[in-house]
Amino acid sequence: MTKFFYTIFIIIISFWLGYIAMAAEQIDFPNPSYIFYLYYDNGQLFADRDYEIKYDVIPEVFVPETITAQFPYRGEVVNLLNQVVSVFQFDPKGGNIKFVKGKLTAKAPYAPDGQKVNFYDSQGKQLVSIFVSQSSFCNDDGICNSDTGEDTTTCRNDCKLLQTPPPTVAPTVPSSGGGPPGLATVLIYSLIGGGAAFGGWYAWRLWRKKKSAGTVIPPSQLPGNPTL
Repeated sequence: MTKFFYTIFIIIISFWLGYIAMAAEQIDFPNPSYIFYLYYDNGQLFADRDYEIKYDVIPEVFVPETITAQFPYRGEVVNLLNQVVSVFQFDPKGGNIKFVKGKLTAKAPYAPDGQKVNFYDSQGKQLVSIFVSQSSFCNDDGICNSDTGEDTTTCRNDCKLLQTPPPTVAPTVPSSGGGPPGLATVLIYSLIGGGAAFGGWYAWRLWRKKKSAGTVIPPSQLPGNPTL
């Protein structure tokens, strides 16, 4: 039983030390860039086998190389979402047209979520790919992990800026009083008024006709006619 607990203790300590080591590898300096250790051989490009790790992250602002070659090589930095985040050019000969074989270095802009850097020749053929994810503190998992250095500046895929939605504008409802009446209201009242006027005139005409009929004097009652 004691041996079992001792083994568990060793495992926990190992994980803890590994976590500290990983934290120590975090990029804690501003404006980093990549430097790659390569080997050139008559147009071909390889990772330098003398380096166990084929690249480094250096505290240096990336400055594009001044190209004098007619057909420069190209590099692409690819993130963990397989998106090309930056492209750079370099001359494997370093301006020396007689250089045909030997070691060289190439610099590239750093990507906090970098997965790999692909290198191409002047014809667009991919020659070598070097993985850089072990120096990336942004993992593109959709969660903003501030304890590992992710923020809205360095890790925009995980730490998205919160956008305030535009205010909702309520539709304007015309008030029933106060303002001038609308065209529809005027038409309705005009029709009602016209109908009332016509109805009144028609009723007056019927009344007058009936009144005239009820006051007709019979001939026997006219002056000059004797009463029978």
